[in-house]
Amino acid sequence: MNIIDNVQMVYLTRLLVAGACGVAIGIERQYRIKNAGVRTHFLVAIAAALMMLISKYGFYDVLAQGVGMTCDASRIAAGIITGIGILGGGIIFISKQGLVSGMTTAAGIWVTLGIGMAIGAGMYQIGLECTVITIVMQCIFHMNRSIFKETRHGQIVFEADNTPEAIRKVTDQLKENKIEVARIKMEIIDKKHVTVHCSIIIPPMYGPEDIISLMNRIDNLESIDF
Repeated sequence: MNIIDNVQMVYLTRLLVAGACGVAIGIERQYRIKNAGVRTHFLVAIAAALMMLISKYGFYDVLAQGVGMTCDASRIAAGIITGIGILGGGIIFISKQGLVSGMTTAAGIWVTLGIGMAIGAGMYQIGLECTVITIVMQCIFHMNRSIFKETRHGQIVFEADNTPEAIRKVTDQLKENKIEVARIKMEIIDKKHVTVHCSIIIPPMYGPEDIISLMNRIDNLESIDF
């Protein structure tokens, strides 16, 4: 095997290792039924590794032909980081009520990009270590312990009399249970009744069963989304 074949094998190895790291992170995300799974993370990782290979080694022939020519090896790498924003933006969803989802998955895509870039640059150890750290910490943060849980956003919809007292009764009930009301939107049904949309912030100590139990105490409840 000549020198060129050896170099190509090194490139291929970097792509495969980067892809394997992307698959490992993607499996954890897909297991939790997130928007981006194995295929997305795999493609992001190998694409980042490929771009880094091009950035580092893709211009040797051009440089060899020109006397005094220089090349900024970091330019393509910088473009990769900018370009990933398009994919990350497509994963993050904002509902009409202003509720945001997909932030963690988008951050995971960004980490996967960095891992692919590191391995593409030949930094195998740091890329593999970052993969292990990412997966381990994702599993720890998903453990059923309140210290690792984050506040959740949700929405409840209920029908009430068209009076401040009727709406305040529900918001006070929520506050008594440490559920913060972030936003209220009302739709008038008739002169006496309104439909109220409440965007709420749910503390980490509440599980799904606790939330449903609390919401069922609200009169004329129409829907819960959290």
